[in-house]
Amino acid sequence: MQILSTVELQETQLGARLSYDVYPYHPDIIIMQGGANDFLMSLYPGAKPLAERLIRLALRIRKQLPDTKIYIESMYPAYTKRIGLMPSWAEGKSNEEIQKINTWIKKLCKENDFNYIDVFSHLIGADGQLSREYTVDGIHLQDSAYEIVAEILMCMENNIVWGFNHSPYIVPEASKYTVCSLKVSGTVSSKEAEEVW
Repeated sequence: MQILSTVELQETQLGARLSYDVYPYHPDIIIMQGGANDFLMSLYPGAKPLAERLIRLALRIRKQLPDTKIYIESMYPAYTKRIGLMPSWAEGKSNEEIQKINTWIKKLCKENDFNYIDVFSHLIGADGQLSREYTVDGIHLQDSAYEIVAEILMCMENNIVWGFNHSPYIVPEASKYTVCSLKVSGTVSSKEAEEVW
């Protein structure tokens, strides 16, 4: 059984990364989540174009791996307020805009027959923010938040045994399935890749 850890991808790097890190393993299931880095950038393209990028990646994977089940997670909420003396990475952004992105992701998933997973509503607090206990910088999740994400994935596909060890990106076991979890944002250095693989 092959289990792949999360691979962070940018759309421009996708071809090579998919060719080496995903396609050869013919995973039964791929879970994609992304958009946070693009959302945070000053050149944020808007909700629809950001969602379309994610769907284009999924369509590219489907073309190569037509028998693979593809699940696409919503973007996670952010903590957009200042954190002590340190500004939040998401300061000046809004969870309302993230919800617009998620609305487009969900719509495009339906139009393209992808499975959509709503994680946002399980991480957002009553105050409309990602809980501070789930993040140190406003955008990146801590292990406690990834435990919630793991629970959601277990409920979604109850015949798969999911577990997260010290790294919230690692999926160490999955019954009879080959699993590849893709986080579509940022890059992975060669040093990080060596540590993960």
